[in-house]
Amino acid sequence: MKIGLDVLRRWIEVPDDPHEVRQLLDTCGLEVKRAEAGADGVTFTLELLANRGDHYCYDGVATELRGRTGHNVTRPPFAALEVGAPPWPLAIESDKCLVYTATLLERADTGEGALEAAAARVLAASGLNPVSAPVDATNVANLELGQPTHAFDADTLEGPITIRPSRAGERAWLLFTEEPVEVPEGTLVIADDRKILAIAGVIGCEESKTTAATRRLLLESATFDPVAVRLAARALRVSTDSSARFERGGDPERPLLGAGRVVALLEAAGWRRTGTTGVVGSWRNPGRVVSVEAERVAQHLELPLGADEITERLQRYGFSVRADADRPDRLHVSVPSWRLWDVEFPADLYEEVAKSIGYDEIPSILPAVGLGALPSPAETRRARAEEVLLGAGFYECVTDGFYGRAALAQLGVDETHPLWAHVETTNALDRAYSLLKNNALHQALEAVAHNERHRTADVKLYEWTRTFHPVPGVIGARTDRTRPPCTERRLLWAVCTGRDRPRAWDDRSRPADAWFLKGIVRELSVTLGVDLELETPAKGPLADLLHPGRSGALVSMGEVVGVLGEVHPAVCKRYKLKTARPCYLEIDEEALVAEGVPPTYVEPPALQPVERSVTFELPRGLDAGDVAALIDANAPDWLERVSIVDQFVPPESTAGIRNVTFDLHYTSRGSGSDGVRTAEDVNAATESLIRAVVDQFGPRGVLQR
Repeated sequence: MKIGLDVLRRWIEVPDDPHEVRQLLDTCGLEVKRAEAGADGVTFTLELLANRGDHYCYDGVATELRGRTGHNVTRPPFAALEVGAPPWPLAIESDKCLVYTATLLERADTGEGALEAAAARVLAASGLNPVSAPVDATNVANLELGQPTHAFDADTLEGPITIRPSRAGERAWLLFTEEPVEVPEGTLVIADDRKILAIAGVIGCEESKTTAATRRLLLESATFDPVAVRLAARALRVSTDSSARFERGGDPERPLLGAGRVVALLEAAGWRRTGTTGVVGSWRNPGRVVSVEAERVAQHLELPLGADEITERLQRYGFSVRADADRPDRLHVSVPSWRLWDVEFPADLYEEVAKSIGYDEIPSILPAVGLGALPSPAETRRARAEEVLLGAGFYECVTDGFYGRAALAQLGVDETHPLWAHVETTNALDRAYSLLKNNALHQALEAVAHNERHRTADVKLYEWTRTFHPVPGVIGARTDRTRPPCTERRLLWAVCTGRDRPRAWDDRSRPADAWFLKGIVRELSVTLGVDLELETPAKGPLADLLHPGRSGALVSMGEVVGVLGEVHPAVCKRYKLKTARPCYLEIDEEALVAEGVPPTYVEPPALQPVERSVTFELPRGLDAGDVAALIDANAPDWLERVSIVDQFVPPESTAGIRNVTFDLHYTSRGSGSDGVRTAEDVNAATESLIRAVVDQFGPRGVLQR
């Protein structure tokens, strides 16, 4: 949800500094995902709780802030509606409609009025463009009070309005669509004698919408069952601001207030009421009362709280509090209608008091516990893996599980790429968080870019996370709902750039590059006793997003379990990385936490191994690894290994010629009388290997130096 700071100031007193306002919102549980300063002022994008439908409006946000600050909430003007005979015949045939109101208005003149500037600012702050006075007024009331309303062109209605379940085979022409669609049987709809006028709580229909020619409109303001609205929105794959609010629980006592606000806006724009407002519905406030003891609240929060202070803090949120006549310490709290969906137990009231005080002000005291349980083998191995990363200077981070289509454009992923398929939410209010992530590279690069913008060159981050991968043929299908829509992959990712350690006066640091990450993988392999090898080229969906010459696949027991490498320069450019050259590591968690083979101790030999160094002049195009492989293939069994230890390019060399030194490591134990291999044996073997290299590669210009 997006709100404008200058609009919020009209509802409640907040600090002058936008940064302080953001901090206040965050500490009240109204998480600010983004703050933007534009020509019309500062706009906040809020990440709201799924069970708090009352937060999805300025009134709800202001009430939450009042609970912390104690400042009064000022509502905009609304018309006092007179309830009487319905201006249009109304009937309810389902208990899923709690309350339904209808108000008839006529346009007083032939001109098309517009909303006042203050109301227009509410639309602009939320990113909505003006359409017409009736549509804009209903949008403003929704944003201000959290009460969705809808305006029908009264001259298009045929017969009474009935709120009922849809019938088999019925079709509705939804707003903003090109043709009618079939409505699943049992969906709660608003209908007249001939057609469906709206899907209750979700969206209206084209055949009854208001236009510039509308002279009379019937204003609907209602409250519907949250589950019914959620099922309808999902079945039709339609997500609106109205459904987002009703799905989380609407206030059954707010329809008249919302309709009154719309009427006040339309009367200022040249419309007038006709007759009284009709109200139908069997909902009655259950009068829920939750009792708490002040002593128990104080004990729970570890704060010296009395009954009077608890009463005052709960009243800020709209609760009515009455002290027990026999026990003044016992408080009977009446739950307001807009909190019936989420306040049911004493613990819910403890939370309200805690929010009013501020979680940062509550003492951090560990509760008393009994005997615990030993960590599982998987938890132990995760902890050992983290010790390796922390010892190398990495910091753990936590990233979002969602992103938007813009992230795919940054990665350079299109419809043909294996990363294109996602599990997508159908009711996301912010499209920037509409996709469940199927890779962690995007968040890793976002973190590097964020640090580079803040002039932090050395970055080392890691996270245990999971990615989500859709199962073909399940998402979108309506037949087999027992199959899961996606599979989850648990993984460990790490990213680094800059230097491998903090700079010091002697500056022994090295680049935190792919070789650095390869060393991390090797240490994980030894520490956990798992088989992790790096093979080229890189494999998997991330392969083409990494540098082709500086990446590889991580293989364990013959299976690819991860990837390692420097991020492709083209991807870095799309993330606007100017100097950073991030290197990325990703390993399946299962490969790390599975029981490995513990490292065994090998007793070193009593005699030192024998080493010989051989240098060859290699031309351009001949890889030193090919020479090492030839030596290993022609060597006797007692040659332990071949190592490439040095490369020298002569200053006068212009043809790519370089001198490469190989170390040959022989075992000392031999078949002689004293059990020691002789120098003659080693020299003869070395000469034989030199001849093999020269014979094989001499025609290509290889010489012994």
